[in-house]
Amino acid sequence: MALNAALVRSYQNGEVSASAAGASPALPTDATTPLSALDFTGTGLLTDDGVTETSGQDYERKYAWQGGALIATLPGPFEKSFKFAATQQSIFNLGLQMPGSTITQTAYGVSIAEKAPTIDKRVWVIHGISGAILQRIVCPSGQITERGDVVWSFNDITVYEWTVELFPDSSLNYTYRYIVDPSMAL
Repeated sequence: MALNAALVRSYQNGEVSASAAGASPALPTDATTPLSALDFTGTGLLTDDGVTETSGQDYERKYAWQGGALIATLPGPFEKSFKFAATQQSIFNLGLQMPGSTITQTAYGVSIAEKAPTIDKRVWVIHGISGAILQRIVCPSGQITERGDVVWSFNDITVYEWTVELFPDSSLNYTYRYIVDPSMAL
């Protein structure tokens, strides 16, 4: 492959959106069709750390009795997750932070009867923008499995940091990716 700086991507903008808990909206099938506001809600502004995608799979090494030579590596479980920190306090984000809790909109704002988090699988959609290049990652099933500390401080903003663990769909796909990039088009 030739060295080509024009193929370098820096996804410096975008959004993370999710469906309602337990909902089964039609999955997006391209990178440009707007998401239905009836089916998806954005988490709003994220911290400047952006979104971190992590994939992991352990392999078990098998050795021969004779000479101890490595003869095989067997794949173990596969895991995929996305981590990000939302900066906006909204009823939707409070629901992501405290799934299973009772959040009631009131004349003054909200009241929350907080419970231990429940299982809260949703469809997640992650948008990345690098100049004119668009990437949409559709995650058919994901659940927040890690919640960072929520810090109240005079010298920083309060954020909701989440790790969304993905689960495969019935076709064993964890994500569907749609990338608008003329350098890869037919």
